[in-house]
Amino acid sequence: IYHKTEYRERRNHYAVFSVNSPISGFDTDRESFIGAYNGFGNPKAVLAGRSQNSVASGWSPIGSHYIDITLAAGEEKSLIFVLGYVENNENDKWESSGVINKKPALELLAKFKTDEQVDMALEELRAYWDNLLSNYHIECDDEKLARMVNIWNQYQCMTTFNMSRSASYYESGIGRGMGFRDSCQDLLGFVHLIPERARERILDIAATQLKDGSTYHQYQPLTKKGNLDVGSGFNDDPLWLIFGTAAYIKETGDYTILDEITPFDNNENDADTLFAHLKASFYYTANNKGPHGLPLIGRADWNDCLNLNCFSKTPGESFQTCSNYESGIAESVFIAGMFVAIGKDFVKLCRQRGLDDEAEKAQLEIDKMYDAVIKHGWDGEWFLRAYDAYGEKVGSSQCEEGKIFIEPQGFCVIAEIGIKEGLAKKALDSVKTHLDTKYGIVLQQPAFSKYYLNLGEISSYPPGYKENAGIFCHNNPWVSIAETIIGRGDRAFEIYRKTCPAYIEDISDLHKTEPYVYSQMIAGKDAVRHGEAKNSWLTGTAAWTFINISQYILGIKTDYEGLHIDPCLPYNLKRLTITRKFRGDIYIINISNSNNAQKGVKLITVDGKPVEGAVIKPVGDGNTHIVEVTMK
Repeated sequence: IYHKTEYRERRNHYAVFSVNSPISGFDTDRESFIGAYNGFGNPKAVLAGRSQNSVASGWSPIGSHYIDITLAAGEEKSLIFVLGYVENNENDKWESSGVINKKPALELLAKFKTDEQVDMALEELRAYWDNLLSNYHIECDDEKLARMVNIWNQYQCMTTFNMSRSASYYESGIGRGMGFRDSCQDLLGFVHLIPERARERILDIAATQLKDGSTYHQYQPLTKKGNLDVGSGFNDDPLWLIFGTAAYIKETGDYTILDEITPFDNNENDADTLFAHLKASFYYTANNKGPHGLPLIGRADWNDCLNLNCFSKTPGESFQTCSNYESGIAESVFIAGMFVAIGKDFVKLCRQRGLDDEAEKAQLEIDKMYDAVIKHGWDGEWFLRAYDAYGEKVGSSQCEEGKIFIEPQGFCVIAEIGIKEGLAKKALDSVKTHLDTKYGIVLQQPAFSKYYLNLGEISSYPPGYKENAGIFCHNNPWVSIAETIIGRGDRAFEIYRKTCPAYIEDISDLHKTEPYVYSQMIAGKDAVRHGEAKNSWLTGTAAWTFINISQYILGIKTDYEGLHIDPCLPYNLKRLTITRKFRGDIYIINISNSNNAQKGVKLITVDGKPVEGAVIKPVGDGNTHIVEVTMK
């Protein structure tokens, strides 16, 4: 069975579905196979015991083979079904008029004719994944933790890196493209798997950036060009490019990526180094601030649905692309936290390139932003979320609804804002008091019960769903990471467990999505079905959760100089072994926590020799090295 939609016109590829057995019939039209009113549980062809030999013409194609089999008692017969995809050269598409060139399809099917060929192919695939997943591997008494860290979380990171959100049919269909922010975040959890592909992705993303440092919000993976289907002006986007690039360099030590000549807006005549792109990203934020010295939010920040310049009253109008009131006033405390956190990497990259004056200038901008958050972004018990187009507070105790939001509480503490002032602990305690539930931390409280023209799409959802006080799994790890920064390992792991699929298998009837992958959101406490998950697989939750558990809770964090060892563990993790492949070497890291310390390393040895500080510098000999870590 060959599926050749648009092959005649614009495509050079088609799909093939085959079985290594003679067939007695087939179907390729869904309605002919299922029947008009039968449903998937009672297909017409199965009930009738014969196929219709239907040939789909548009609409809903399927693939079905009808095979007559007679088995004697105890007899077995193996059938091999292959679903594949092949391409032809433009000048070699047809065997004859209207008949596709099947040669590449037949060559593909010839590789999987026998059980032995299939078994060998599956073994090769298994070996490929065993090798890939061995880059980070944990052994511990917690089987669920090991299963998620060693297999499913990393596998999902690979999936989101490959597909971003572009293949999701949940909301936008296949035309959405790959997000600038999404792709930068996805590579955070992928870079340790295949760093060379992460490098390529960074350069592709940077090539869609505009000269002033702003970005398209998405780009198309085939053309690698930005588009305006969901707009631009999401003012957090530029900073993620710095974050993703820093993650790649920390993993690989490859600073040469900064010298790669990369176009702006895919214009080869307007190109500069990747470092110049990072500088543009940094100063786009530094030079676009509002009345309080905080970053202008633009159309939105990470929360695409917090549209403070939208003011939409028209049904069907896109919240992301319309802008009925360009205030030049609406500011984001969340972006401010990002700027302080990610800006530190920009400063380090400046110094590495010998640009000390540039580093000092950037540090001054970071210091100003830090002070602005302390002065204008603190509400008394937690960090504000934003200022709206009128300069009024969003995410404040003064608000009628939406008094506290999760995003700035996580990212401002990740940036270490408020730690020395004693504010970080207050903010995280407020999260536990006001936002925490048994299924995870909701995005904000109280939920919006009506539409707020000045807030946009966030207030259009039913209470407890999506951005309106749903449990957005993507930013739960930010709060868990923040907890590790202030040393509360038990609380960090508690947050991790609540949204981790392996720990909630017993509520699968409620949760409803797959019990091995993360979902975008879970219905919040204001929802009718609190605890029901939505939109699995293609979500930034995968990357952020892996960063949280691998680098902050288990504490094996990549850094420019090497591996920074700083676990922040729950009381029940007393001993664990982590195998980490890093810059050509293999490190077997044994962590002993017999004193139930949540944070703090007493001693590190590498091959029996004590290490000063907490950073293991790469040995660089390609061998295996034994690391012993004793917590306080």
